[in-house]
Amino acid sequence: MKNKNLFFLSFFVLLLTACNQGQSVPGIIKNHKDKALFTKVNDGTAKMISLFNGKNFDGWYIYTPKYGINKDEEKEFNVVDGTIHLAGEPMGYFCTNNSYKNYYLCVVFRWGEKKYPPRLEDARDSGILYHFPTDAEDKLWPTSIECQIQENDCGDYWCVGGSNADSPNTSKMEGTQKRIIKTENFENPNPEWNTIEIICYDDKSEHYVNGHLVNHAYNLSTTEGKILFQLEGAEIYYKTIELLPLK
Repeated sequence: MKNKNLFFLSFFVLLLTACNQGQSVPGIIKNHKDKALFTKVNDGTAKMISLFNGKNFDGWYIYTPKYGINKDEEKEFNVVDGTIHLAGEPMGYFCTNNSYKNYYLCVVFRWGEKKYPPRLEDARDSGILYHFPTDAEDKLWPTSIECQIQENDCGDYWCVGGSNADSPNTSKMEGTQKRIIKTENFENPNPEWNTIEIICYDDKSEHYVNGHLVNHAYNLSTTEGKILFQLEGAEIYYKTIELLPLK
């Protein structure tokens, strides 16, 4: 009887482990129309990577035009209670050291209360800039594709620094940059947490806000690169930054 109980206990542990492993692949990837292209997912080798360790900026560097790289003289980039806190000024970003392509990215953020020039009278603004080539210059703002994080505009595309993308969704030129407008607004009100998910594969990408597909583009002019998070005059918190290689 004892051996029988041990057998069922071992079976249950194995089953539970398998279920947990299955949950490591997000639902939007499991059910994606192009899942057949995601070779690492299909062969079971896709493993979620936590890009933020909850303690510090290991794996990242900080840039501001005022001070350069990794010189946070005004202590605007901080980790507090397992969460990245960007105080709001001066403008800049934190950026991965590594380059990535063909991945699923999950980011959980919420707004703070403080705003600084030039955002005092404007909506709170930030953004995830991806496919930033490793040989491109650090500046405001480098060549990349942006998933907009801005109050009531989360999920818009901006083609930054000479990049380009096409989409069936409404687009327009604002200055020298193309903006592709999201289809709907699914952002939670401040100070609730929001989840941004980005899928990049080949020359395509998709933007999801709180589980809803709000934008997609193809013919991306840059398809691989670093990932950065903007500090743009608005206080913001990030508590999750996870990446799943797709192929």
